[in-house]
Amino acid sequence: MTVNQQEWLEALEGFRGQGRSCCQVIVTGVKGSAPREVGARMIVADGKLAWGTIGGGQLEHLAIQRATELLAEEGAATVTEAVPLSEKAGQCCGGEVTLFFESFSWTRRRLVIFGCGHVAQAIAGLSDYMGLDVLLIDSRSAEEVEPPLPEAPPYEVLFIDAPEEEVDSLPEDSLLLVMTHSHSIDQEVVARALRRGSFPYVGLIGSDRKWARFKRRLEQRGATAEQLGGVTCPIGVSKGSKEPRKIALSVAAEIVEVTERLAERSRG
Repeated sequence: MTVNQQEWLEALEGFRGQGRSCCQVIVTGVKGSAPREVGARMIVADGKLAWGTIGGGQLEHLAIQRATELLAEEGAATVTEAVPLSEKAGQCCGGEVTLFFESFSWTRRRLVIFGCGHVAQAIAGLSDYMGLDVLLIDSRSAEEVEPPLPEAPPYEVLFIDAPEEEVDSLPEDSLLLVMTHSHSIDQEVVARALRRGSFPYVGLIGSDRKWARFKRRLEQRGATAEQLGGVTCPIGVSKGSKEPRKIALSVAAEIVEVTERLAERSRG
């Protein structure tokens, strides 16, 4: 059976749109008897077959295992492997199938912004520009937030009484921005983030003076110099402006620089 090109391209685009990593497996060579012909393909995601087939049985099971291993590695990968159709592959014909694996790492890093005010919303609106999934967390209700949230924001919003409690459940590669309506909540979020100690970026909105006050209080609570050195305050590539859109652009540029450095580090 010939695989319809548009169908598998649409399937891949669907995974990409969901930010869902997957691995495409294609039969590129056949010797002897085989379950499927050259060109047969499938897509593996979340450790299981997600689209198509290369013939089922033990051969497909082994291919799913190998695809899952590739997806566990950093970044995208391509591998070509020959699989003998022996008893291991549930075949006894003595032939061979060549499989091409191509993984797509489409999961996006998350930017978590504590606060849902003017600056937070302006930064979140730049999510596509930054190439990040954005989550806003606020202790207020949607009705209390100013400015009002758009009807269909391009980001997630979570309203919860104690925002700092969410820190412990965030993915460890998340980037954090702290800019709530309350200095006490800001401090609690930063303190929790420092205790967690795994985030590659923790940014706090405010002046040098605000950070000096926070540092003293956090030191009194046991924060070390090394932990405090992991906090960026003030935030943004340029300082001084108080206009929300200018702050948002400045902070977004800084976030892009951070993600590029992290990507280079993972490749190196």
